[in-house]
Amino acid sequence: MLPLIYNAMFPKKIFLAFLSLFLLSSCWSEYWQFHEQKAKHAKQKQETTQALQSFQVDQIEDREVEILTTPDKKVLDRLVSMIEQSKKQVFIEVYIFTEKRILQALKDAKKRGVDVRVVLEKNVFGATSINRKVFKELQSAGVSVTYDNSKLYNFVHTKLLIVDDTYIITTGNVSYSSFTINREFYVIGENSADIQTLRSIFLADFRGQEILESTDNLVVSPVNSRKKIETLLISAKKDIFLYAENFWDEHILSILSQKVANGIPVTLCMADPSKVKSNTEAILLLRSKGIDVRTSVKPVIHAKSALVDDEYNYIGSENFSTNSLDANREIGILTRSSPEFTKMFHTIFESDCPKVRR
Repeated sequence: MLPLIYNAMFPKKIFLAFLSLFLLSSCWSEYWQFHEQKAKHAKQKQETTQALQSFQVDQIEDREVEILTTPDKKVLDRLVSMIEQSKKQVFIEVYIFTEKRILQALKDAKKRGVDVRVVLEKNVFGATSINRKVFKELQSAGVSVTYDNSKLYNFVHTKLLIVDDTYIITTGNVSYSSFTINREFYVIGENSADIQTLRSIFLADFRGQEILESTDNLVVSPVNSRKKIETLLISAKKDIFLYAENFWDEHILSILSQKVANGIPVTLCMADPSKVKSNTEAILLLRSKGIDVRTSVKPVIHAKSALVDDEYNYIGSENFSTNSLDANREIGILTRSSPEFTKMFHTIFESDCPKVRR
């Protein structure tokens, strides 16, 4: 649109009338855009609330996913290779980013013309400057990088990668220790509904906008993670196995305690208190409720996962904590557990946190 410029040869009254009309039209357009967006958001919120009220585990759909676990450097090789072969886009939203090979792969992808975007947490708890170096390097390489919008969430604790039409939902940060020291899980999938929704969530977070989208399988904080994880745990009829870096939520504790009281065993593999000091108190409380709590020094337990009745499993960034479920941006996924994953899960669980012989 051409700018309106006053010309002395043009009648002043007509000019002012045109100017008023121009400004009114512009403001009116912005007004309607704002209210259309507000109405869309309200409708989205209502639909999300209604869907959650009726959510049951049988709504968890089959997903053809690949689930990898670390410590294993081959998983790092795999992610680097995926980024190196990317053709359209690489989106990463993560709490901590320090891994050098992935950083270089992103820079190289940007040089090839790939749309590379990154969302980082600015104020990592206890290490507020940890992402600063990577942020500056990405920025210098022309990568679109931003810090989270802290007005919407306490922390962006997400661990999500989208490479072209593939997503990786993981429990691990983009750090060398996630691949070499920690116990982590990586879910790799290509379901079109999930990938479309994850893109929408990422782009909203990148722009600092609120969004309420999800699918039956996705677990998104603070949108639906509490309801979905609680529903999953309540559904248990045989047993529950959990991986948790830490634990602190009264509602989840109440559900697990009730399961134990009903004769359904709950076994929890946690990071040793020498690695996470707050676990000392949490472990005493959990054990007082009859929960079989085991700990591991090596590997360091950073995974967040649940296997219920060997039938359904959850993997994601959400800890079993109030802040994680209700106040952070987090992303996880529910899947129907395949025989292969169930066998792998139990094997590594017993290796990480073997039953104490008395």
